[in-house]
Order: sequence, then structure tokens, then C-alpha cells
Amino acid sequence: MEEKEYKKNEENKQQEEVVVETRTLEQLLEDLRKEKNWTYMHIVENLYKIGVTTDEKTVKKWEIGLVYPDIDMIYKLSELYMVSSENFIMAKTNSYNNGMQSVHMTFIKYFCYITGLSFKVAYFLIYAFLGFGLIYAFLFFLSCADMFMQSRPH
Repeated sequence: MEEKEYKKNEENKQQEEVVVETRTLEQLLEDLRKEKNWTYMHIVENLYKIGVTTDEKTVKKWEIGLVYPDIDMIYKLSELYMVSSENFIMAKTNSYNNGMQSVHMTFIKYFCYITGLSFKVAYFLIYAFLGFGLIYAFLFFLSCADMFMQSRPH
């Protein structure tokens, strides 16, 4: 009976690690914070208790992906959340591998930071705005072409 439970626990641990390894650092930090029902201020206070001074803006920037914590901070975060630092490093690698450093993603992240919107909402709004902009530009050029064609002598 104990052997079955041990195998079950090992399988659960492996499944949990797979979930962590596929997340980006932004997702990991947000999930861990929400799991503990902490605000950004809670994180700042708890980090201060273990000897790290930071502010709420920095913690929010970590979750959005505008900046990433350095290796020393990753070790402190792993201590705070009681999660292996290897998971944080893997998640940070996933962030880089997912192309989160591209120009348009950085723009969207800053938009999220400034407006306070979630990433998904901001992503949709920006692309909707770009779509409407393209439609407007197309209609504008059509009207200019029509005016040009009418003003030409036959």
C-alpha cells in the first residue's frame, strides 16, 4: 500500500514540475502570489523580512515581464515562496524562449503597466485598434483615390 502511495506522490510531483517548467516567469510569479492571496505590498513586506529591499512597482514589473529579477533575487523569491530556484530559472528561460522580448510585446507590457489592464485584454485592444486603424487607412486612401479620379480631366 505504501509503495502505491509513494508512486502516486512521485507522479504528482512530476506533473507539478511539468506545469511549472512550461510557465513563463511572469505566469509563475503571478500564480504564486495569487495562490497565497498576497498583494504586491505583501510581497515587498515579506521580502524585507528576509533582507531584501524592493518596491511594489518592481514586483509588478516582474509579473508583467518588463524587467526580470536577477539570480540573487530569484534565490530570495524561491525562499519566500518555498519553490525550487530551478523552477524560477526554468520559467525565466521560458520567458526568453517565448519571444517575450520582442518590440510589440514590450509595447503591450508597458501599456498593461500604465493602464493596469491584464495582458490578454491589452493584447486584444491593441490589435483591435491596429485593425481599425488599417481599415480607416484603407478607406482614407480609397476616398483620396476617388477624389483624384474625379478631379482629373477626361
